Amino acid sequence: MGIVTTEREQVCAVAPARLFKAMAFDFGNVLPKAIPNLVKSAEIIGDGGPGSIKRIVLANGYVNQKVDVVDEENYVYHYTVDEGSVISETLEKVCYEYKLEANPKGGCMIKCTIKYYTKGDAELTDEFLKVNNEISAGFTKAVEDYLLANPDYN
Repeated sequence: MGIVTTEREQVCAVAPARLFKAMAFDFGNVLPKAIPNLVKSAEIIGDGGPGSIKRIVLANGYVNQKVDVVDEENYVYHYTVDEGSVISETLEKVCYEYKLEANPKGGCMIKCTIKYYTKGDAELTDEFLKVNNEISAGFTKAVEDYLLANPDYN
């Protein structure tokens, strides 16, 4: 098994506490509203904390996220995807690590590390990594856009 790691930073106009709540705690409500053409439903099995499973039914498959870390005080959220249509013949699992930091100008900076665990000696192409990084950033951007369009959501 090999591990390939990518990192990105993403500027967000939403305060870290509000974005963290939507991503970590209110996921089942926000994600289908933020991306209705892709996400058909989302549910949490468990209390939302470590060990919980977040099941997302997509237009073309599904994905299960196992919650690993929820640190509300420091806005740190980690989960692992090891089941679903995004896991391919070459991947054993994918771990996502998010850290939200307040931006002095408002909003926050999202720091995301993605670790891809490959099966055997499988290799991942730069194009694969680029596309998956863009998809991850797109999900986050969609949640940001939803929160900006719905200022009453807290």
